[in-house]
Amino acid sequence: MKPTIQLPPYPRELTQWWWNQAIQQWPDHGQEKVLNLLREEIVRQSDRFNKSRDFDPSAYGARDLSLLAYGNFYTPRTFAACGFSLAEAFNCRGWRAPGKGPIHILDLGSGSGASSLAALYYLRSWGIKNPIHLDAWDYSGKSLAFLRRIHREAAHLWPDTRVSTERKDIRNLSASGLPIKANYDLVLSSYALNECWEGENQNSCAEIISSMGELLKESGQLVLIEPAEGQVCRALHAATAQVTQNNDRLFLQAPYFSGMPCPLLQNESKYFSHEVRPCTPSTEVEQINHPLGLEIREVKFGFSILSKNKPKRFSSDSEIARIISPVRKRKGTLSFWGIGTSGTETEYEWQRRNLDKEDQKSILQLQRGDLIQISGIDDREEKRIRLTKAEQICPIFIPRWEDRG
Repeated sequence: MKPTIQLPPYPRELTQWWWNQAIQQWPDHGQEKVLNLLREEIVRQSDRFNKSRDFDPSAYGARDLSLLAYGNFYTPRTFAACGFSLAEAFNCRGWRAPGKGPIHILDLGSGSGASSLAALYYLRSWGIKNPIHLDAWDYSGKSLAFLRRIHREAAHLWPDTRVSTERKDIRNLSASGLPIKANYDLVLSSYALNECWEGENQNSCAEIISSMGELLKESGQLVLIEPAEGQVCRALHAATAQVTQNNDRLFLQAPYFSGMPCPLLQNESKYFSHEVRPCTPSTEVEQINHPLGLEIREVKFGFSILSKNKPKRFSSDSEIARIISPVRKRKGTLSFWGIGTSGTETEYEWQRRNLDKEDQKSILQLQRGDLIQISGIDDREEKRIRLTKAEQICPIFIPRWEDRG
């Protein structure tokens, strides 16, 4: 199935940049000793998120080892998650660059710049010519210094862009003295809100997101990205739903339709809304991961897009759906689950005997997070639609990696 938008892979120059920083940090160490230092820190970072939930600023942004471990191992997947989220904003959720003048972007909780630089890189790769001015806020001055250096030293990846940084803790965003004029075409926050929310109630979470939304131009969009962990994703969608209920100037654009909040959350499903996309690791990431055995071939994340513009409205019987499960290949069938414009979870199923090998391959290549339109439905049950041809699927949003082989 032909992609609706393509993403160039994570730049090899950035992989090499981060690895060089690690080698230069410990010039007297051999490669294996450097790898072991990074591995030990990656395990510590994983435990902080999954076990201790320790988000003290010194745990991440104050230590070179922590920044270098994140940069070498986690940055490519954060970069990818931001790319896929921006692709949806750009490809099918109505975000457009201004007709003239610069694009203004704000990255809240930017860290060392994985999402900041992804935004610059992908907007350029999709043919956007405007100058881009990016502001990055983070509590870690050391992280921001890394961001400025990467931007400067790999300037050919994002021509005609400017980066400004400011030390600012987004946990105090609502009281931190926001700019007088809302000036941003894009406001990003990647893997940062879950730190702010630790120990906070839903009202506080919603207030932070509402404050972020106030920074948008009328045509701007707020893109929130979080780890694909059940509690975190549910908190994200609960808070964004509350924001849109309490703030008549902000509307949900994604991940679902017509401004609806997450149906999985509303229906108290045991499942949670998140994306799963393939991600080919570099040789360096594979070397780091060899004894760790962590998942490195997929990027999993939850996201939400809000804006001051009302979302496109779909009738409840529009046969458009977001795929919310893997495609399953059983002995006699192919199937996946999707959520349509009515908010109902539906299983879409084909009998394999009705499909040739190419059609089966086309269906199996669909991914969780793709948006599709279904046509020619004859066999419908309450929560199942049986289809006979691959051609009954029309792509609405099918992002794929650009093949540079």
